[in-house]
Amino acid sequence: MEKYKYGIKFRLEKRRENPKDKESKLITTNLPINADITFNGMRIFYFTGHRIDAEKWIDKVVDGVRVQQVKKNNFNLKGESASEINARLRRIKIAVEDVFNRLDVNGIPPTKNNVRDELKKELDEETMSRKTLLEYYQMLVDLREKELKDTPNRAQWKKGTLTKHKTMIRHLEGFKRQLYFEDVTEELLSKFESYLIGKNLSNSYVHKSMKDIKTFLNWATQMGYNRVLTYQNYQQKFKDESASNNTNLFALTNEELKTLQRLEISRRALDRTRDMFLFCCFTGLRFSDVYKLEWKDIADGRIDIVTQKTNQHIKIPMNKTLQKIVAKYPKLEKRVFPSISNQKYNDQLKELGKIAGFNEEWVKVKQCGNTVTREKSPKYEFMSSHVARRTFVTYALRSGWQPEVIRAITGHTTSKMMMNYVKMDMDAKQEFMNLLDHDEIEETVFDYDITDEERKTLDIPVKDEYLENISHNRELAISHLGMLFQRRGDIEKSVDCMNQLPKSEQVKFMQALISMKFQGLKDGKSK
Repeated sequence: MEKYKYGIKFRLEKRRENPKDKESKLITTNLPINADITFNGMRIFYFTGHRIDAEKWIDKVVDGVRVQQVKKNNFNLKGESASEINARLRRIKIAVEDVFNRLDVNGIPPTKNNVRDELKKELDEETMSRKTLLEYYQMLVDLREKELKDTPNRAQWKKGTLTKHKTMIRHLEGFKRQLYFEDVTEELLSKFESYLIGKNLSNSYVHKSMKDIKTFLNWATQMGYNRVLTYQNYQQKFKDESASNNTNLFALTNEELKTLQRLEISRRALDRTRDMFLFCCFTGLRFSDVYKLEWKDIADGRIDIVTQKTNQHIKIPMNKTLQKIVAKYPKLEKRVFPSISNQKYNDQLKELGKIAGFNEEWVKVKQCGNTVTREKSPKYEFMSSHVARRTFVTYALRSGWQPEVIRAITGHTTSKMMMNYVKMDMDAKQEFMNLLDHDEIEETVFDYDITDEERKTLDIPVKDEYLENISHNRELAISHLGMLFQRRGDIEKSVDCMNQLPKSEQVKFMQALISMKFQGLKDGKSK
């Protein structure tokens, strides 16, 4: 029988300061020394258990022989000497020779699994070979599940996170059961990502799944179970374009929100669901927080809670709309709203949307690998608990709220995170584009022969001064025109002016009209 051919080389693991940027600077200190074992077109990565700085490593050919070892009279950060580390490298090389000789003598074809297992036996590391990557992953899941059961208030994972990782274990089992940490190369992660895409899972789902795998590998590394760090350099292949441009985000428009508020509902269960949804829309709270909201959480005119998902302490002032909603529910129970499952809640939201007439066609984009599909359905089919939080953020921004104020209520730590919840429809884009129309004022009150009496009533200076002051303030010019038309009794033109203003300015316009009417009545009575 021909002797099995194999090769072994030692190398320093390549690592970059920013694993996600292949152009970032290479790390040159405390690098893992790995053994690459090749045979029959296969390769095993084996961590030697030692690290060294790049400048203390030799990798060159001397008299026709490749020398790969630590330079003499050098030490690593642990204080291990060159002679100690090099002795370990020689021991590994000899062990590899013994393994292949033994397999050859016994007529056993070498595989990744039996070579690794035999090598660990040879190096007295047999215990390490008894647990596969999946067994370690199950250890993590069991640990987090026990935390949830025994100390739920201090558990590191929520129930949803636990479910995600259990699903990942099933995916890995379907991909390959016998995996070891040494197998987790960039090539293997790439194959696993393609495997998930091949199951017709969306890019969005796969992108999150690969992050879950890295979460597990980071834990295993921190616990000392894993010493192969090549996974940190892996760059995911498939991007989700719909996530980057918010294609699939769905938020209610102002008109739809008002329609839902005014909707007459006879069924008590639907009315309850509508109240919970509106409460989420006007607070930015998640369904999980509103579902568990207790009467003790509402005091001194504000909501004071610790959010379930992120454990953030949030205080939200109660306005009249929120007070009106909770006033419908008696303080006989511990919780504010009656109990309902998330699934039932979402089903009833779709029913509400249908009753409210949210029939506009909505397109949901799904990317699976390089294939893009578009699913068209009525808008009500996409009604879910997530819509409320997006509606709050979108509505608040369109109403002129500062991002810092919105984040203080939603609990988002950065503007980038908050903007993931914003849905800018064409009406919103048009509204903001109109704000840029400041180059030229088309017409002012002076184009309508305003009298001195009217000018003084509206608190407008003389023409030259006014035109200079208002040269870049189109909204104010429109507001003055609208008030002039209102004073002259031309309601249609006044309303037309108001409709040209952004939503946030329309409120100020109405307040100015009320003030002007009140002042007119007051002046009439005094006469």
